[in-house]
Parts: sequence; structure tokens; C-alpha cells
Amino acid sequence: MKKILVRVILLFTTLAVSLSAHADWRFGLHASYDNTGASVMYGGEKGGTRNISGFSVGPVVAYEFFDYLSVQTGVDFLMNGFATLDKSMILDVPYEVEDVLRLYYLQVPLYAVGQLPIRGEEATLLLEVGPNFACGVGDEIISTLHASGITPIEESQSNVAFDNVLSRFNVSMHVGIGAEYMGARLMVGYNFGLYNLSLVEDTKINSGGFTVSVGYMF
Repeated sequence: MKKILVRVILLFTTLAVSLSAHADWRFGLHASYDNTGASVMYGGEKGGTRNISGFSVGPVVAYEFFDYLSVQTGVDFLMNGFATLDKSMILDVPYEVEDVLRLYYLQVPLYAVGQLPIRGEEATLLLEVGPNFACGVGDEIISTLHASGITPIEESQSNVAFDNVLSRFNVSMHVGIGAEYMGARLMVGYNFGLYNLSLVEDTKINSGGFTVSVGYMF
């Protein structure tokens, strides 16, 4: 599966580079706020999770092949992740362990962007859809024990999730809508997790969430 997806990335990259010589292109920068979570299944049973805040930042390159359609890509550095919750009992005392997973990626988005002018040449309605291909470059796990009558106990670990319990590779499908006015862009969207991140048997983890992005195209 990974080899197939890597070949798809190479194919689209080669296609974009080869066609760029025959297309109008624009360069820009963007930054986004991401609110991500995960669907976690342990042997068919759903685990407790909550969303966490993250971000992404990077350059954007858009190839405009037609008046109303462009292909957009770039390289983003992003931090996202999710939190898992585990509730149990010790000597009739309820407790909860929360693990916050902060995952750091380099990501290559590949979007088809529809462009509909809404105010002459100044403003444009944008509709974008396409996959995100990500490779993990670091991680952090913050574990907190909550129990009645005691101060929460916190412990953090770095670079222990990838390759041990989570795959470094991830793929999501992005859908977004927004507008551009004289180069300035505002986009909102959602990323649907397509790839099982878990390396643990009988466990399935798909991460995704919504994003709000601001940017400028030169």
C-alpha cells in the first residue's frame, strides 16, 4: 500500500512539473489552525478520544491550466494529533488516564481548485478537493493521570510513537471552500482520515479534523 501511494505522489509531482511549463503559475504562503481528532477502535470497540489544536505552515504553488481550474501543491510543516482517554478503577477509586499525542509531519497536499469569479477580477470563490500525503518527523506523548483526591500526575515522552505504535505515513482527503480577494485567501475545510495509523494488531486509528487557513498568493 505504501509503495503504491509513494508512486502516486511521484506520478502527480512529475505531471505537475511537466505541465507547469505550459501553464500560468502562482506562488504563495499559508498558515492554518487545525483542530484534529481520531476514530480509535480496539478489537471492534470504540475508544474514548478528544480533539486537540494544531497548526500548519508552508509555501503554496498553484498551476492554472484553465480559467476556472488550477492544481495546487506545496510542502507543509504541521503539528496535529489527538488525545485518548482510558477510564478504570483501582481499589474502588475511579481514575482516568489521558494521553495527548502531538504528531509532527511534513505534508504534500495535491488539490484540484475550482475558481469562480464573484466580483470582476478582484474576488474569487474557491472550492478545493484532494489528498494530503504526510510523513511523520517527530512526536510527543503527554500522559496525565487524573484521580479523585490526588494532584494530577503528568509524564511526557518524545519520539516513541512513530514506528512503535503509529505509522509515520498518513493520507487524508481534504475538502475546502473559501475566497480570494486581491491575492489574500481565507479557506475553511475538513480532512478525512483514509489511512490506518495503528501498527498494533486489532487496533484501527484514523485521524482527521477541520482547518481554517489564511494565506496570500503573489
